[in-house]
Amino acid sequence: MKKLLYGIAVSCMFCAMFLACAKKAPGADDGKIHLTLWHSYVGADQRAEFMKRRLEQFREANPGIVIEEQGIPRDQYQTRLKTQAAAQELPNAFVSWPNTPVREFVEAGLLADIGSLLEREKSWADSILPIAKDEFTVNGKTYGVGLGISVTSVFFYNKALFQKYNVKVPETYDELKTAVNVFKKNNIIPIALGNKAKWPAQSEIFSIVGNRVTGSQWLNSALAGNGAKFTDKIFIDALSIMKELADMEAFNRDYNSVDDVQVRGYFYREEAAMMINGTWVIPDIAANVSVEMKEKIEMTVFPAIAGGAGEAGALSGVSSTSIVCNAKNTPEQKEAVENLILFLTNEDAQKMYMEYYIPVSSKNVEFDLSSTDPIYAKLVTLMKEHPDMVTVYDSALNSEQTEIINNGLQGIMLGTETPAQVAQSLAATVK
Repeated sequence: MKKLLYGIAVSCMFCAMFLACAKKAPGADDGKIHLTLWHSYVGADQRAEFMKRRLEQFREANPGIVIEEQGIPRDQYQTRLKTQAAAQELPNAFVSWPNTPVREFVEAGLLADIGSLLEREKSWADSILPIAKDEFTVNGKTYGVGLGISVTSVFFYNKALFQKYNVKVPETYDELKTAVNVFKKNNIIPIALGNKAKWPAQSEIFSIVGNRVTGSQWLNSALAGNGAKFTDKIFIDALSIMKELADMEAFNRDYNSVDDVQVRGYFYREEAAMMINGTWVIPDIAANVSVEMKEKIEMTVFPAIAGGAGEAGALSGVSSTSIVCNAKNTPEQKEAVENLILFLTNEDAQKMYMEYYIPVSSKNVEFDLSSTDPIYAKLVTLMKEHPDMVTVYDSALNSEQTEIINNGLQGIMLGTETPAQVAQSLAATVK
């Protein structure tokens, strides 16, 4: 009996030793700091090439840090991240969107703040545009720094098609509807839209339409349950504009079956006269559109909406995404993640942004517009002429609300849901 018990004890001891070893990360005893990193900078993403090049430089400059990197396409990334967050098994460092998405991670106790980095690198911290820090700040603590700025509602148009069909570049919503009708009659797609993933209609079009109608304060009040409500007529009117545009066939017929990358072809081939999209398309235009076509492409802001409470000349935009730090990291891992955040946003990185046509998030970086691609120069000029940016809905809404608005807009445009129904669903989420 004693032998049997001794044998069991020994077996248990070896099992425990095996499990302990199995739980150690590969190379954990090599004296180096090991990090797992998830990001969505892959494929056609604007920051894909930047991230690849900059991470190579980081590894060269920091041989004592080993990064196990996993790049995941955006449409899969957020779903996987939510699953890992629910299981509290997030990577050491990962990409987060600003405002509500990062706030949800913070409130769940999943992130470590980067206050120590901001303190020890004050000149760098002071150089960062407020939006790139403020939108990653929760209850006075900062958790990330945006890798540039993202404008979601750039109004691209083909000036040659506008001239050919004698159409005025729309400055009002009524003029936009006139342009839609003229192009439709001439078998030109009025507005190219790729809404397969559901977020483009919300991020690229409704965010600016909603703000033009309601203004920023209304949205803040509705989300806080402080006077304004999603069932207010003003919000239902904003949702109704999306239905009106869909009903008048303002978009390509396959807008719900092509994605945000595929749809660009309609605009590039001059089959579409307009495209409302984000700054993330600029690298693609710069790399894949002919010089002749680039001369035809112009940019402006979404037209004013009569009687609207919002600022007519504003763009919708946010700080770009940021690397954030897992709260479970060891002190050594935390410092390594902070060093990575710094390396991805310092002055050298910001200069590299410009090489990849990413709008910078630093006050200190200036450059000669004549030395860059004309498309990027036009974007920079547009942003300087229209510096005010209003909230993008999926940045302000929580996960549940974002899913409701994304699915709801698709339903409204297809006619399977009414604006009032979607508004009611959103209202039910506000406590």
